[in-house]
Amino acid sequence: MIKFFRKIRQNLLMENKTGRYFKYAIGEIVLVMIGILLALQVSNWNNNRQNKTLEKLTLVSLKNDLILQAKIIKTQIYEEEAYVDKVDSCLMMIKSKIEIGIMVTLFDSLSERLTFVSNRVAFDNIGSNGKTTIITNPDLNKEIVKYYQHLEYTESVINNNNLYRVNSQFGAYVLNNDLGIQINSEGQPFLADDIGAAKKFRLVKHLEGRRYSAENNREKCIIQLDNTISLIDLINKELNND
Repeated sequence: MIKFFRKIRQNLLMENKTGRYFKYAIGEIVLVMIGILLALQVSNWNNNRQNKTLEKLTLVSLKNDLILQAKIIKTQIYEEEAYVDKVDSCLMMIKSKIEIGIMVTLFDSLSERLTFVSNRVAFDNIGSNGKTTIITNPDLNKEIVKYYQHLEYTESVINNNNLYRVNSQFGAYVLNNDLGIQINSEGQPFLADDIGAAKKFRLVKHLEGRRYSAENNREKCIIQLDNTISLIDLINKELNND
Protein backbone atom coordinates (compact mmCIF):
# COMPACT_ATOMS: atom_id res chain seq x y z
CA MET A 1 0.00 0.00 0.00
CA ILE A 2 2.82 2.40 0.88
CA LYS A 3 4.62 1.60 -2.39
CA PHE A 4 1.38 2.37 -4.24
CA PHE A 5 1.15 5.83 -2.63
CA ARG A 6 4.82 6.49 -3.24
CA LYS A 7 4.39 5.75 -6.96
CA ILE A 8 1.40 8.09 -7.15
CA ARG A 9 3.38 10.83 -5.42
CA GLN A 10 6.23 10.44 -7.87
CA ASN A 11 3.84 10.73 -10.82
CA LEU A 12 2.17 13.79 -9.30
CA LEU A 13 5.54 15.40 -8.70
CA MET A 14 6.55 14.76 -12.28
CA GLU A 15 3.24 16.27 -13.43
CA ASN A 16 3.89 19.29 -11.16
CA LYS A 17 0.68 18.65 -9.18
CA THR A 18 2.13 19.66 -5.81
CA GLY A 19 -1.22 20.10 -4.02
CA ARG A 20 -2.31 16.57 -4.66
CA TYR A 21 1.24 15.41 -3.99
CA PHE A 22 1.13 16.73 -0.41
CA LYS A 23 -2.30 15.18 0.15
CA TYR A 24 -1.00 11.78 -0.84
CA ALA A 25 2.13 12.34 1.26
CA ILE A 26 -0.02 13.08 4.30
CA GLY A 27 -2.10 9.99 3.55
CA GLU A 28 1.03 7.90 3.45
CA ILE A 29 2.12 9.30 6.83
CA VAL A 30 -1.30 8.55 8.31
CA LEU A 31 -1.11 4.97 7.06
CA VAL A 32 2.33 4.54 8.61
CA MET A 33 1.07 5.89 11.94
CA ILE A 34 -1.96 3.60 11.85
CA GLY A 35 0.33 0.66 11.15
CA ILE A 36 2.56 1.55 14.07
CA LEU A 37 -0.42 1.93 16.42
CA LEU A 38 -1.83 -1.42 15.32
CA ALA A 39 1.54 -3.07 15.85
CA LEU A 40 1.80 -1.56 19.33
CA GLN A 41 -1.71 -2.70 20.16
CA VAL A 42 -0.96 -6.25 19.04
CA SER A 43 2.30 -6.19 21.02
CA ASN A 44 0.49 -4.97 24.14
CA TRP A 45 -2.18 -7.63 23.69
CA ASN A 46 0.49 -10.32 23.42
CA ASN A 47 2.28 -8.99 26.51
CA ASN A 48 -0.96 -8.91 28.49
CA ARG A 49 -1.76 -12.45 27.43
CA GLN A 50 1.73 -13.63 28.42
CA ASN A 51 1.49 -11.86 31.79
CA LYS A 52 -1.91 -13.39 32.41
CA THR A 53 -0.57 -16.84 31.61
CA LEU A 54 2.42 -16.26 33.91
CA GLU A 55 0.12 -15.03 36.66
CA LYS A 56 -2.01 -18.16 36.40
CA LEU A 57 1.06 -20.42 36.49
CA THR A 58 2.34 -18.51 39.52
CA LEU A 59 -0.97 -18.90 41.36
CA VAL A 60 -1.08 -22.61 40.56
CA SER A 61 2.48 -23.01 41.88
CA LEU A 62 1.57 -21.13 45.05
CA LYS A 63 -1.51 -23.28 45.49
CA ASN A 64 0.50 -26.50 45.11
CA ASP A 65 3.02 -25.25 47.67
CA LEU A 66 0.20 -24.44 50.07
CA ILE A 67 -1.36 -27.88 49.65
CA LEU A 68 1.98 -29.43 50.57
CA GLN A 69 2.36 -26.94 53.43
CA ALA A 70 -1.02 -28.02 54.81
CA LYS A 71 0.17 -31.65 54.84
CA ILE A 72 3.38 -30.64 56.61
CA ILE A 73 1.40 -28.74 59.25
CA LYS A 74 -1.02 -31.63 59.81
CA THR A 75 1.93 -33.95 60.40
CA GLN A 76 3.38 -31.43 62.86
CA ILE A 77 0.07 -31.23 64.73
CA TYR A 78 -0.14 -35.03 64.92
CA GLU A 79 3.39 -35.30 66.33
CA GLU A 80 2.87 -32.51 68.87
CA GLU A 81 -0.33 -34.17 70.09
CA ALA A 82 1.57 -37.45 70.44
CA TYR A 83 4.17 -35.68 72.59
CA VAL A 84 1.42 -34.32 74.85
CA ASP A 85 -0.03 -37.83 75.27
CA LYS A 86 3.41 -39.23 76.17
CA VAL A 87 3.94 -36.53 78.79
CA ASP A 88 0.53 -37.30 80.28
CA SER A 89 1.44 -41.00 80.42
CA CYS A 90 4.58 -40.13 82.38
CA LEU A 91 2.68 -37.89 84.78
CA MET A 92 0.10 -40.61 85.39
CA MET A 93 2.86 -43.08 86.28
CA ILE A 94 4.37 -40.61 88.72
CA LYS A 95 1.02 -40.39 90.51
CA SER A 96 0.60 -44.16 90.68
CA LYS A 97 3.50 -46.53 89.94
CA ILE A 98 6.52 -45.77 87.81
CA GLU A 99 7.26 -48.44 85.21
CA ILE A 100 10.83 -47.40 84.58
CA GLY A 101 11.19 -49.39 81.35
CA ILE A 102 8.16 -47.65 79.85
CA MET A 103 9.26 -44.28 81.19
CA VAL A 104 12.73 -44.61 79.65
CA THR A 105 11.11 -45.32 76.28
CA LEU A 106 8.88 -42.27 76.71
CA PHE A 107 11.86 -40.15 77.74
CA ASP A 108 13.73 -41.15 74.58
CA SER A 109 10.74 -40.18 72.44
CA LEU A 110 10.16 -36.91 74.29
CA SER A 111 13.82 -35.96 73.82
CA GLU A 112 13.16 -35.89 70.09
CA ARG A 113 11.31 -33.13 68.26
CA LEU A 114 9.98 -32.48 64.79
CA THR A 115 11.50 -29.49 63.01
CA PHE A 116 8.88 -27.27 61.39
CA VAL A 117 9.48 -26.87 57.66
CA SER A 118 8.12 -23.99 55.57
CA ASN A 119 7.50 -24.71 51.89
CA ARG A 120 7.89 -21.35 50.11
CA VAL A 121 9.56 -22.20 46.81
CA ALA A 122 6.99 -20.46 44.58
CA PHE A 123 6.81 -17.38 46.81
CA ASP A 124 10.58 -17.00 46.92
CA ASN A 125 10.76 -17.42 43.14
CA ILE A 126 8.41 -14.46 42.70
CA GLY A 127 10.80 -12.22 44.60
CA SER A 128 14.02 -13.57 43.11
CA ASN A 129 12.71 -13.18 39.55
CA GLY A 130 11.53 -9.61 40.13
CA LYS A 131 7.90 -10.57 39.47
CA THR A 132 6.43 -9.07 42.63
CA THR A 133 3.65 -7.37 40.63
CA ILE A 134 2.71 -10.40 38.54
CA ILE A 135 -0.38 -10.98 40.73
CA THR A 136 -2.71 -8.22 39.60
CA ASN A 137 -5.29 -8.56 42.39
CA PRO A 138 -3.89 -6.23 45.09
CA ASP A 139 -6.00 -7.75 47.87
CA LEU A 140 -4.84 -11.26 47.04
CA ASN A 141 -1.25 -10.09 46.75
CA LYS A 142 -1.50 -8.55 50.21
CA GLU A 143 -2.92 -11.76 51.69
CA ILE A 144 -0.14 -13.84 50.14
CA VAL A 145 2.58 -11.60 51.59
CA LYS A 146 0.87 -11.57 54.99
CA TYR A 147 0.56 -15.37 54.94
CA TYR A 148 4.25 -15.96 54.31
CA GLN A 149 5.23 -13.42 56.94
CA HIS A 150 3.15 -15.34 59.49
CA LEU A 151 4.53 -18.65 58.22
CA GLU A 152 8.05 -17.37 58.89
CA TYR A 153 6.95 -16.35 62.40
CA THR A 154 5.41 -19.78 63.05
CA GLU A 155 8.54 -21.55 61.85
CA SER A 156 10.72 -19.38 64.08
CA VAL A 157 8.60 -19.87 67.21
CA ILE A 158 8.26 -23.64 66.86
CA ASN A 159 11.90 -24.30 66.06
CA ASN A 160 13.09 -21.99 68.84
CA ASN A 161 10.77 -23.82 71.26
CA ASN A 162 12.31 -27.08 70.11
CA LEU A 163 15.83 -25.76 70.50
CA TYR A 164 15.34 -24.22 73.94
CA ARG A 165 12.68 -26.28 75.73
CA VAL A 166 13.30 -29.69 74.14
CA ASN A 167 17.03 -29.76 73.42
CA SER A 168 18.44 -27.45 76.08
CA GLN A 169 16.01 -28.27 78.90
CA PHE A 170 14.25 -31.62 78.66
CA GLY A 171 16.89 -33.32 76.52
CA ALA A 172 19.64 -32.13 78.86
CA TYR A 173 17.63 -33.34 81.87
CA VAL A 174 17.35 -36.84 80.40
CA LEU A 175 21.05 -36.95 79.50
CA ASN A 176 22.05 -35.86 83.02
CA ASN A 177 20.07 -38.85 84.38
CA ASP A 178 18.77 -36.99 87.41
CA LEU A 179 16.67 -40.04 88.37
CA GLY A 180 19.74 -42.26 88.62
CA ILE A 181 18.49 -44.86 86.14
CA GLN A 182 20.82 -47.84 85.81
CA ILE A 183 21.00 -50.90 83.56
CA ASN A 184 21.06 -54.44 84.97
CA SER A 185 22.96 -57.43 83.62
CA GLU A 186 20.07 -58.23 81.29
CA GLY A 187 20.17 -54.77 79.76
CA GLN A 188 16.98 -53.63 81.48
CA PRO A 189 16.69 -50.21 83.15
CA PHE A 190 16.01 -49.97 86.87
CA LEU A 191 16.06 -47.41 89.68
CA ALA A 192 18.72 -48.07 92.27
CA ASP A 193 16.93 -45.87 94.81
CA ASP A 194 13.43 -44.58 95.33
CA ILE A 195 12.69 -41.21 93.77
CA GLY A 196 12.69 -38.61 96.49
CA ALA A 197 10.39 -35.60 96.67
CA ALA A 198 13.00 -33.23 95.20
CA LYS A 199 13.71 -35.47 92.21
CA LYS A 200 10.01 -36.05 91.64
CA PHE A 201 9.40 -32.29 91.70
CA ARG A 202 12.13 -31.66 89.12
CA LEU A 203 10.81 -34.50 86.95
CA VAL A 204 7.28 -33.11 86.99
CA LYS A 205 8.50 -29.60 86.14
CA HIS A 206 10.54 -30.83 83.18
CA LEU A 207 7.62 -32.88 81.92
CA GLU A 208 5.27 -29.91 82.26
CA GLY A 209 7.75 -27.77 80.33
CA ARG A 210 7.90 -30.42 77.61
CA ARG A 211 4.12 -30.51 77.42
CA TYR A 212 3.92 -26.72 77.26
CA SER A 213 6.29 -26.73 74.29
CA ALA A 214 4.23 -29.35 72.45
CA GLU A 215 0.92 -27.62 73.21
CA ASN A 216 2.26 -24.23 72.15
CA ASN A 217 3.64 -25.70 68.92
CA ARG A 218 0.32 -27.39 68.24
CA GLU A 219 -1.66 -24.18 68.74
CA LYS A 220 0.66 -22.26 66.42
CA CYS A 221 0.21 -24.99 63.80
CA ILE A 222 -3.58 -24.96 64.07
CA ILE A 223 -3.63 -21.21 63.39
CA GLN A 224 -1.22 -21.61 60.47
CA LEU A 225 -3.29 -24.46 59.04
CA ASP A 226 -6.41 -22.28 59.09
CA ASN A 227 -4.46 -19.52 57.34
CA THR A 228 -3.22 -22.00 54.74
CA ILE A 229 -6.69 -23.31 53.93
CA SER A 230 -8.06 -19.76 53.71
CA LEU A 231 -5.35 -18.69 51.26
CA ILE A 232 -5.92 -21.77 49.11
CA ASP A 233 -9.60 -20.79 48.90
CA LEU A 234 -8.70 -17.23 47.86
CA ILE A 235 -6.35 -18.48 45.15
CA ASN A 236 -9.00 -20.90 43.87
CA LYS A 237 -11.48 -18.03 43.58
CA GLU A 238 -8.96 -15.96 41.63
CA LEU A 239 -8.21 -18.85 39.28
CA ASN A 240 -11.92 -19.46 38.72
CA ASN A 241 -12.44 -15.78 37.88
CA ASP A 242 -10.23 -16.27 34.83
